[in-house]
Amino acid sequence: MGILLRNWHLKLSAVLLATVLYTGLVFSDSFTEATIQVPVDDVNQPNSSQVLSGDLGTVEVTYRTSNDSSATVSAQAFVATVDLSRYDMARAPDPQVLDVDVVALTDGIEILSREPSTVRVAIDLVETRMVPVEVDPGVVPGGLEIDDPVVSQEEVQIRGAASVVGLVDRVLARIRIDASGIDFNNPVTLVAVDVAGQEVGAGLIDIEPETVFVQVDARFTETNKTVPVRPDIGGGAPAPGFAIVSLTVEPSVVTLRGLPEVLSEIDEVLTEPLSIDGLSVDQTFDAALVLGDDVRLAQASAEPTVTVTAAILPSVSSRTFVVGVVCEGAGENACLPAIDQLTLTLSGPGDTLTGLGAGDLTPTVDAAGLAPGAYDLEPSIAGLPEGVELLNITPGTVSVTIQAPATPEPIPTPAP
Repeated sequence: MGILLRNWHLKLSAVLLATVLYTGLVFSDSFTEATIQVPVDDVNQPNSSQVLSGDLGTVEVTYRTSNDSSATVSAQAFVATVDLSRYDMARAPDPQVLDVDVVALTDGIEILSREPSTVRVAIDLVETRMVPVEVDPGVVPGGLEIDDPVVSQEEVQIRGAASVVGLVDRVLARIRIDASGIDFNNPVTLVAVDVAGQEVGAGLIDIEPETVFVQVDARFTETNKTVPVRPDIGGGAPAPGFAIVSLTVEPSVVTLRGLPEVLSEIDEVLTEPLSIDGLSVDQTFDAALVLGDDVRLAQASAEPTVTVTAAILPSVSSRTFVVGVVCEGAGENACLPAIDQLTLTLSGPGDTLTGLGAGDLTPTVDAAGLAPGAYDLEPSIAGLPEGVELLNITPGTVSVTIQAPATPEPIPTPAP
């Protein structure tokens, strides 16, 4: 017996070590260790609360199972959960660290570890309140104007995490006005925004109702266009021998207001018909403008009239005459023109020219002081009626010959 008990503790240690080594050898041949990704779910969410942290992700589970069943192990063999009842609602909505619990649903699976072992979770209390509905028409196309929007509901209810609901100032119904000018009348989905108009709470806020009907009447905007004024000179003519030399209008242009498609067809504005029949002096008219039903003067206080002044003067025309030419100033010498007739072109009042005849017009060439010989002299004409001017004489020079008078032959003395 003494021999058996001698160094008993060493003998016991050797037996235990052998047992452990044998067990490890057996297990190493019979079991497999592996890892798998398991989605994390939350449980036991507090009443009237909302999870702000979103998807909890996955946890990597390390497990051991027998070699026989290792091939059939999937993520569905585990449940990974976070118990939200452990969240301290007094500190909501600050993020808090909660443990991840993993349970094997299949026998023969030993969970060795999980990574991560904790997750950060944020929970907030649920709040409900009413907010106003606002219509955002966006950029209205040029040339259009819209009336105030009409919505089916002026307020809606929002429900969600108190920290998010507190950021909401209103809900927007964003619409787009068509450039064709068609009225908008459609349902529109609402979006929660803050005071700066930035969207908030996407996916965290429920809006009731989610859509409202919006009606917006659109129409083309009236614009201005400046055009000249043209007097409408109706029937009749000035008195005989008179003509209109100018027409002045004050103001000479007017600014119209109307729809673009109407104004695009207008290049000028006429006055009412004005009569100048029998006029021989200047005449001033207060003339009304002729405006269409769809246009008006841009300045509402302006009278739709203009002042038209017609300047009347004796009419001026021209007339050509064929007349003879006469030498003057030759004295005792003879003056012989090479041509008998000249062509005169005169201008002046029409009635005066009509009363003239060839016998009233005599052009002359001045031969005063010229010695006998051949000369080219310029013809001229004097004594024209008042208002009549010489425009042209053709030809511009006349060839003349100056001859001395013939010397008489002496009378012979009679013989005694």
